[in-house]
Amino acid sequence: MRLVRIGVGAVSVKVGDFTGNSARLTALIDDARARGVHLLVTPELCVSGYSLEDRVFWPEIAHQSWSALLRIAEACAGISVFIGLPVRLDSMMYNATALVHDREVRGLILKRFLPTYSIFYEGRNWTAWEKGVTEYHGVPAGDLVFRLPYGMVSAEICEDMWSPNSPAHARVLAGAEIICNGSASPFTPRKNEQRKRLVQGAAGGLACVYAYSNLLGCDNSRLVFDGGGIVATPDGIVCEGPLLAKTPWTLSSGVVDLDDVSRVRVENTTWRLQASRRDGVGDTQIVEVPGKFEPAPLADFVAQMPKSFFFVEARAPHNEADAYLDELFDALTLGLRDYFEKVGAFQRFLVALSGGRDSALCLLLAVHAAKALNHGANAKKFADRIRAVYLPNKVFSSSGTENAARSLAEELGVPFQVVSIAEEAEIALGKAAELAGGLDKVTPLARQNLQARVRGAMMLNWANSAGGLLLVTSNLSEAAVGYTTTGGDNQGGYSPIANVPKSLISHLLAYIAKRDGVKSLQRVLDIPPSAELAPDQRDEADLMPYIVLDDLLYLYGRRRLSLADCWRVLCHRYTDQTPEQLRDWTGRFGKLFSYNQWKREQLPVTMKVMDLDLDPKTGFRFPVTQSIQHELDALAEATL
Repeated sequence: MRLVRIGVGAVSVKVGDFTGNSARLTALIDDARARGVHLLVTPELCVSGYSLEDRVFWPEIAHQSWSALLRIAEACAGISVFIGLPVRLDSMMYNATALVHDREVRGLILKRFLPTYSIFYEGRNWTAWEKGVTEYHGVPAGDLVFRLPYGMVSAEICEDMWSPNSPAHARVLAGAEIICNGSASPFTPRKNEQRKRLVQGAAGGLACVYAYSNLLGCDNSRLVFDGGGIVATPDGIVCEGPLLAKTPWTLSSGVVDLDDVSRVRVENTTWRLQASRRDGVGDTQIVEVPGKFEPAPLADFVAQMPKSFFFVEARAPHNEADAYLDELFDALTLGLRDYFEKVGAFQRFLVALSGGRDSALCLLLAVHAAKALNHGANAKKFADRIRAVYLPNKVFSSSGTENAARSLAEELGVPFQVVSIAEEAEIALGKAAELAGGLDKVTPLARQNLQARVRGAMMLNWANSAGGLLLVTSNLSEAAVGYTTTGGDNQGGYSPIANVPKSLISHLLAYIAKRDGVKSLQRVLDIPPSAELAPDQRDEADLMPYIVLDDLLYLYGRRRLSLADCWRVLCHRYTDQTPEQLRDWTGRFGKLFSYNQWKREQLPVTMKVMDLDLDPKTGFRFPVTQSIQHELDALAEATL
């Protein structure tokens, strides 16, 4: 039996922090060696950070990455490690993973498939490796398979696995028994379930061991990576790494029998037929890596085996909805914590509590993030890191929202104060009248917005004095239709929930209230959503029911349906509403969505956690000026 222990590491890195990233990778490698790992896989571009964007064009990035790799290699005595880094060849940038074995760089495998969809724009910065082998700093680079003392090993990088023409196909036909994948795969709720299916499918289809590693945390501001890690054989998953860990890195490992891979291939006539043709193998080079091999302990391999080889025990009852919400909340917390720490300029979180749902969720996230700072070392003093304030305007603010805000802050143990904006709002209204040529010339919209702008300016000034990270409390539904005040509630330091729709926020708060026993959240949930900028104002009266708005956001923004088809879908989903009412809401949504891109262009840094992403800097390139009149005309004439 060729028993090989494979490790998959998840690492939290920071773009351009070669010293810090190297230190974390070295600590991971040291731990892997201590655990008897033969082969360790680390994430994509973990030396430099994944989200380099145009920073990758600076020549020093490739130079510093290679220097860091050589330093990390010194820690790789007696172990094989795939390490991700950028390389520059003939004025072209390639995304690479280097195999270091026993302190020597033995070769680099280059990424072939570059995603240019959703939040990915890799085609702008990187060159896709076509085929064959070249040389970089005296070592082979390209399509490689390494003959290590324990077996044949190769790799591919992130998107390569998701392609129907994965490079791994040719590499297993060239003899690779283990395929390693270093990835930077951003989080969305339950996405890891999809990854597990892909990894297991690759192991089965390629008749190999497949080892997958992923980045962890927030590496440059917007993307959150959930870590994890998977090792699979054709028979099933051997090990899984923890998701959304708050430690700098995690390591998971499992023992595989490469002789069993050989058995599977010998017995599978379809695999043998394809392998005998060796289609595409001619471009792949075998790299000989001599050394010694001491098999992993048989006891460790046996410990992984099921209690019965013929009967699979039923899994514990699992609530998929709860798991979805747990992952979402943990990802938001992790992203906020990482942003706070990696920027390194803040002393505390600042939250303007309104008594509403969005600011309540932001405060909850701030509390959990503060407890996780410095890996939880000062969790008991989390309240020193948070300040909350309620900014009422006596004309419109209600006692209900103030009581809800106060109760939540007190239950969570967060310092809370009330600071009136009534005087400032009166001054702002007077100046608005002076500019407009009279009080009667100040529009109702201007009267509402000036209050939000007073609050925004006060919070920004407070942030300067308090060394605070001001959390913007706007959500995805508001961003979609421009239901925010430019220069007011959409201004601040970081926008943790701007990628979460309003209806999901309500579900998440109700779940957290039950899961964590936060009783004051019910007060928040009992209050109908309102900006409280006008008498008896209700968000859903201004817009439409949030559940309908969010459905339209998904159908139009994510599925790209026409407005007419969106309306037809709504008519079947909301039979309690008249078709004409739904038509009116659909048309209103279409206009607001299309005409408010200019606002979305000005939103603060936003954390992406959902498939649908309206941030123009990451996943949504939408025209600022355009016409959708043809769609509105088609909607007006549409029939069921």
